[in-house]
Amino acid sequence: MSRAELLMVAAESAAEDEALAAVHQLMDLGLLRENGGDPERLVAVPPATASADVLLPAMHALQEHQRKFDRAYAGLAALTPIYESSALGHMDRYATQVITDPAGARRAIAELVARCTKEMLASQPGGARPKAALQETREHAARMLERGAEVRALYHHTAQFSQPTVEFVGTLAERGAEVRTVGDAFAELLVFDREVAVMPLRDHPEGAVVVRDPNVVDFAVASFERSWSQGTPFPCAYNREHVLSISEDLKLGVIRLLVEGHEDKIIAKRLGMSLRTYQRHLSGIMQRIDARNRLHAGYLIHKLHLLERDT
Repeated sequence: MSRAELLMVAAESAAEDEALAAVHQLMDLGLLRENGGDPERLVAVPPATASADVLLPAMHALQEHQRKFDRAYAGLAALTPIYESSALGHMDRYATQVITDPAGARRAIAELVARCTKEMLASQPGGARPKAALQETREHAARMLERGAEVRALYHHTAQFSQPTVEFVGTLAERGAEVRTVGDAFAELLVFDREVAVMPLRDHPEGAVVVRDPNVVDFAVASFERSWSQGTPFPCAYNREHVLSISEDLKLGVIRLLVEGHEDKIIAKRLGMSLRTYQRHLSGIMQRIDARNRLHAGYLIHKLHLLERDT
């Protein structure tokens, strides 16, 4: 058999397969049916008739599923007040949920965001935030602001030196969010409607602890408000005087924590800066007061009354 003949047979076979597939598809839709029980003879069925024959049973089944769902939902809703008035329901309102995996923590926060209607408080120490985290936070905050919820966020002073963070804050501020910065340490925290608090898990920093105990939530809110009252508005535009003021505040924070005897890593973390940035600030301070080392710097700070003079 020649190449041309082989191609012709293959084409005819392919065409026959396509035709059989089309016939089966039409029969599945009810548009073709056997004529008098003879599988070799098929007749066309009007689409309106086929629609009634094929779709009506499925519609009846769907309606029955909907009725079962409605009955189950009504039954559960009727039992909810009884459960909430029970001792177990009371315990749930004071429950603490520990989530160790990052994906689970993100899901829990997303659910709380979806339910938040009045206010979200957020404090995020550590300076500049990763772009992925900023994007996720932007989406969450935008949804709450659209619902009319109040959003307040607290960052370290050092976050002002991150352009992605500045752009992120500018976007939220345009939609009504308030953002402030502080120089010293504060707790990482989310509070939704003053009813649920989310905090990092100590042994799993990427996990979370979801707390509903009103006593703990009240304490978390008070902690946030204390730091918030000491904060300054996050500037979304460059201001030389503000930058100089923040730089001096950071240096004052370094001096104070240095005098308290904290290690370099601890001081850097509390001020929301990298260890290298902290060491650069420390070097500038030591040059300013002509200190030979950390111990000498502490002595000179006391001798020169730098803390009293700057405050």
